[in-house]
Amino acid sequence: MFRIGDFSKLSGLTIDTLYHYEKMKILMPKEIDKFTGYRSYDASQLVTVNKLLALKDAGFSLEEIAEILNENPSTPSLLEMLEEKAESMENELNKGFDRLSRLHSNIFLIKNGGIPVMNEVTIKKVEPVLVASIRKSFGKDKFDSELEIMWEKLNRYIDLKGGKRTIPCLMLYHKGWTDMESWKATGANPLDVEEPITKLFDGNETVKTYELPAVDRVACIVHKGPFSTINETNEILYGWIRQNGYRVGGALISITLFYCKVIHTDFRNLILYPQR
Repeated sequence: MFRIGDFSKLSGLTIDTLYHYEKMKILMPKEIDKFTGYRSYDASQLVTVNKLLALKDAGFSLEEIAEILNENPSTPSLLEMLEEKAESMENELNKGFDRLSRLHSNIFLIKNGGIPVMNEVTIKKVEPVLVASIRKSFGKDKFDSELEIMWEKLNRYIDLKGGKRTIPCLMLYHKGWTDMESWKATGANPLDVEEPITKLFDGNETVKTYELPAVDRVACIVHKGPFSTINETNEILYGWIRQNGYRVGGALISITLFYCKVIHTDFRNLILYPQR
């Protein structure tokens, strides 16, 4: 038998909590000395504590827990009840994660001028976006393999720092699509892989965190379909820029979204300047 202080240490429940559970007839002492009022508990009651904590974590109220434990359900019956509750909680959590993902996506879209217009070039104003970034130059023949390595390094570092990312992913092309002749000549494409994040954290020699600034004029076009046909959409964008007397004043940003498992890439050229 254990005095209440010792049982408190063993069970992890405070003495005040044990008194409260006794009052609610959830966990009664095995013995109460009629002269001293000292309470004693049995080691077997630690199992009851485990059941109590499981029911509490499952979301049952103390009144419901008292009713369940006083009915003294069999272990299989109690486990079935807890498993049903766990499944229900998991479903609710998944719904919550889905809502959170949609919320992050909508926040991001608001910052980037709203829902993209399919197959049309538009000029939008974009708000500042916090990002974690890796930059690397490599030949176009290594695009897929190098990009996979960059994403893995970036996401691993975000997780290491306890960072929270939002849903859409970004890529900044400093050459290549913005300077086709240079890319053809050198075969090198300085590329930033960006993950939008909710808060800045310390970077290192490889990963940088910063704020993409707000931009008043950004030319946007949406590509729907596989990456293999992106160049066609890109040519439409640059043709529109030339035809309307603009020149590009910054890197090409590719924002990738997934709607109904169909890839949509929202291309944005930072800062449009009128041709002089």
